[in-house]
Amino acid sequence: MHASQFVVVGSGLLALVISVILWPVVGYAITVVHEGGHALAASMMGGSVTSLTMGPGHNGLTLAKGLGPFGAFVFLFGGYVGPSLFGVAGAMLLARDHVRMVLWLSVFLLLLALLTAGNYVARVAIVLVGALIVLVIRKASDGQEVFFAYTWIWFLLFGGFGHVLVLQQVRSGGGDTVTDAYQLRKMTFLPASVFSGVFWLFSAAALVFGAVVMLHLYHPHLA
Repeated sequence: MHASQFVVVGSGLLALVISVILWPVVGYAITVVHEGGHALAASMMGGSVTSLTMGPGHNGLTLAKGLGPFGAFVFLFGGYVGPSLFGVAGAMLLARDHVRMVLWLSVFLLLLALLTAGNYVARVAIVLVGALIVLVIRKASDGQEVFFAYTWIWFLLFGGFGHVLVLQQVRSGGGDTVTDAYQLRKMTFLPASVFSGVFWLFSAAALVFGAVVMLHLYHPHLA
């Protein structure tokens, strides 16, 4: 079902409002996707995820084994780019009217994350997000499903950008010894600000590109 410009813009505005007003709650969904980005990066680099945990304040930790130096770099890098990357992939699928594929692919990736979830908070967050998507697939009308799918992808794009802004706020407070940017600094000896800046540029570019694609201002070549 082809989405009208009204649906695309309306879902984007709704996602923006949700991201800003309800961030203390919905931010956990972005943390799930962030940790999923780490997990996907580990798998792509030939490693295996041993644990995915989450805690209060949108904190998360994914552990993996079997990674070499380059694999560990990609693994660390994959977290903050994860929500934006998944958002861009979803936008490209929606542009070709693959609405149901976006939703089922989201459920599949959440199930993979659930298999490695290592604590109660992570399991609850993953199950809640997945259950909401499954509920939409089973109960929503075609039009409602399209609107939800666009809202979900907009949310990933806005959330990915907002997630990086939170990182920069944490770093501006000083005393950062735990963020992915800091871990990348220890690995490469480049300033952590370089990595937080790259994350910002990537998430901003992803947001713009995703918006252009969903508004049909650019047509990606997909099968």
